[in-house]
Amino acid sequence: MAETEEQRQKRVLDELKGKNVAHYSVMLAAYINARVDANKAIFVFSSTGIGLLIAIANKLQSLGTCVNLLYVGALVAFFVAVCSTLLVHIRNAKAIESYIRSEGNEKAMDFKLKTWKYINYFSFAIGLALTLIFTIVGLFVSN
Repeated sequence: MAETEEQRQKRVLDELKGKNVAHYSVMLAAYINARVDANKAIFVFSSTGIGLLIAIANKLQSLGTCVNLLYVGALVAFFVAVCSTLLVHIRNAKAIESYIRSEGNEKAMDFKLKTWKYINYFSFAIGLALTLIFTIVGLFVSN
């Protein structure tokens, strides 16, 4: 038995709904993965920065107090970046769980997540800048 025009339109509409749900699911997953990958990169680069700064700690005796302050500032900034990355991951998991269960205060959760995200980015940028300045000044002072 052939389908009527009305049945065909309903079937096409149902297929379109399924395609839209699949499309938005894939886009949401890609968005979340991109955000998580950015946080993972900051975590890895900050951890590497801490390791490299600790590796060159023996040169600090010959450098001045100002350069030592740059060193400590970079070390602290990278440490804050690592810790805030972990907190962003924890907040992300809680936010996703809260959205799925439709419970909790979404605005408060978003504010906390955004706050830690910006602390994460800012501390990583500060750590990079201080490390760059520390390296340049260290090269000129040691010569």
